[in-house]
Amino acid sequence: MGSLQSSQVRYVRYAAEGEYRMTRERTETKLLSLVDILEPLSREELEVLAARCPDIRLKKGEEYYRSEEHDGGLFLIKEGRVRVYKLTPTGKQLTLALISAGTALSSRRLQGLHAQALEPSVIAFMRRQELERLICESPEVGLRLVDLLAERLRLIDERMSDVIHKEVPARLASLVLQLLDTEGVVSSEGYEIAGPYTYEELGTMIGAKRVAVTRAFKRLREEGAVEVERGRIRVRGVDALERIAEEER
Repeated sequence: MGSLQSSQVRYVRYAAEGEYRMTRERTETKLLSLVDILEPLSREELEVLAARCPDIRLKKGEEYYRSEEHDGGLFLIKEGRVRVYKLTPTGKQLTLALISAGTALSSRRLQGLHAQALEPSVIAFMRRQELERLICESPEVGLRLVDLLAERLRLIDERMSDVIHKEVPARLASLVLQLLDTEGVVSSEGYEIAGPYTYEELGTMIGAKRVAVTRAFKRLREEGAVEVERGRIRVRGVDALERIAEEER
């Protein structure tokens, strides 16, 4: 009788473990299917890719790029948010890109830079050989990757131009419009940036100190453009934001 009970317990445990693995695999495949450049892939292709690209689980503030290990590959952002930043000669951080779940990040883009999780995140890494195989088998993925990288460069160029030619309120307005385009959601009170973002984080994106960001938000609120509560930005007036964003020195 004891032997029979023991066998039943083992069977239940193995069945539970098998169900857990199947559920985890389905979840991993589902998250990969939400990555923009992988949309052309079938479920079977995504399952193969999930098995070849193990997850990396990151804590808030954890850096994950290592040039020797990740050279030439592709990070797939499955959950959370990450940022790419550089250190200036004086040690200040300048954020070059904010990347949310559902897209990819080339490791070649990170040479000489830093990559950090803004919140608990899950990413997968595709090695160079796997990336080459995928593009050969699915050229549409390669085309989407090229478009993605080109758009990222355009946004960085735009932000650097803002730093040179615009005062802090105009830079902040431009950034809020960018975030609204990439992360904006519709709430009961209008448009909202998913965030949240601290003033320090926003400052690293526009080359400004926290006190300057505070003053800039004061003006945006007075103009009826935004409201900020607990790090979440609510957009009240897109027209006002666009008008302020166009102001130059």
